[in-house]
Amino acid sequence: MGDKRPYIFPSILFIIFFILIAITGFFQFRVIQKNIDALLKGEADIIIRHIKREIDVNLEYLNLFDLSPSIITPNHLNVLVYDEEIVEEIYTLLKTASIDEISRMPFSDMLLLDAKGKVLLKKGNVKLNPSHKKRLLSGKDEVIVKMPNDLDKSLLIGTRLSEKYLFFWLNDDELEALRKRHIVKEILGREEKRLNIEGITIYDEKGKQYASSTAGDMYLGKFVVRKPLESNFLKGFSIEVSLSRNLTNNILKRTTINFIIILVFLVILGALSTYVIFYLERRYADRMKNMEKELAMKERLVSLGRLASGMAHEIRNPLNAVSISVQRLKREFMPEDENKHEYQRFIDIIRDELSRINRIVENFLFSTRSQAPFLNENLYTVVDEVLIVIKEKAKEQGVELINNVDGVLFAEIQKERFKQALYNIVLNGIESMDNGGHIEVSAKVADNMIEIAIHDTGHGIKAGDMEKIFEYYYTSKDKGMGLGLPISYMIIKDHGGDIKVESEPGKGTTFRLSLPAKEAGKRLNV
Repeated sequence: MGDKRPYIFPSILFIIFFILIAITGFFQFRVIQKNIDALLKGEADIIIRHIKREIDVNLEYLNLFDLSPSIITPNHLNVLVYDEEIVEEIYTLLKTASIDEISRMPFSDMLLLDAKGKVLLKKGNVKLNPSHKKRLLSGKDEVIVKMPNDLDKSLLIGTRLSEKYLFFWLNDDELEALRKRHIVKEILGREEKRLNIEGITIYDEKGKQYASSTAGDMYLGKFVVRKPLESNFLKGFSIEVSLSRNLTNNILKRTTINFIIILVFLVILGALSTYVIFYLERRYADRMKNMEKELAMKERLVSLGRLASGMAHEIRNPLNAVSISVQRLKREFMPEDENKHEYQRFIDIIRDELSRINRIVENFLFSTRSQAPFLNENLYTVVDEVLIVIKEKAKEQGVELINNVDGVLFAEIQKERFKQALYNIVLNGIESMDNGGHIEVSAKVADNMIEIAIHDTGHGIKAGDMEKIFEYYYTSKDKGMGLGLPISYMIIKDHGGDIKVESEPGKGTTFRLSLPAKEAGKRLNV
């Protein structure tokens, strides 16, 4: 898995950053909620002040009307209409209430008679007009109503309740209180519709509901503000305003969704960042590992080259002495008997083998001589010369050699050393094919690099051996020394290039040699 320390710290840093953002978002959400509540409270305060002013103005007109009925009041302040509504409300209440409930009503004057006119219940100091009694008991009228006038400001309501007859008086104070209540209730209903709010309720000094604009639940899912009314005419009363939270809830909902989206985005971004850090760290680690391997291999190759060069020089000295001695043996110690011919044949064999060893040493010294000049060479010609040299070896193995290099492709190379690198790779491909096949050499220019591909159809390289093929003395052959590919690797590196290997067991191997295109990769061969 590799060392996890390089990306543990960024991960922890991201987690801390995420937690801080989440906490900040939570407190910011609370601040937004408080600000919205403050706005709603401010709106409710404005509504309360407006309703208080409306109540004071209308009740002031009601007081003036009581003092002088001829005074001009606002269009919506019609006292006669209020009196009719009061009569309708009381009549409905009397028709649905029991005798016990009627007797407990907070009114001072009340009279209940049976069908013969006998008094069943009397409350207060009542004075019943005989004509009113006669009209109701005779069955001529179902209901008798006497509205207030200048002489008698009380309100009389008489009605039949089954086999009984009820007469109900409202004195001036009781009627005034009911008028105030109806005026307040009308103001609440009117302002609720005009201001588009959920509901308004006024409570008396004892905390009991005095008037309300709605009969439903004012509190469920709403913002409620309750404050003292501070009215000049309703002392000790309080008012409660209910505002809708739909708009504020939508704002908070959108804010919450946006914040959640931001957090999800941060989580995804953090995960991607962690992955990118991990990927770059692994990539960097792999690159450093490859560089260390290449550097170690190059150091070993340089060391081997120096050692081999020194050994080659040391080998040449005894070879020269042996060669001179063989020449003296042939010239001065030739036998004269019948063994002369055989002696001369053995001396020639020794000389030929010494010459072959000397050529091997010369070629090896040349392959390690990195100071040879770089010349602009035709790659097709260089490859063709290598394939001609190794052609006989390929025929013995039944391998076909194919040169597909473009004839106008040139590269700056040390020709003989580069040929040695190609020779080693092609020879390695030939020896990997037991039952014939083919080796194809091609080249192309890409990204200011010349890439030469050498593909064979041999048995391929095992995955476990891929990292060892350029190491000294590593070989999978019975008679190999394990020097061919390391020397090729060193030569290509000396050219400022690189070697990559692609192999699949059973299908073949491709060596890709890349060389810097210092000049134009292609030119006309004139």
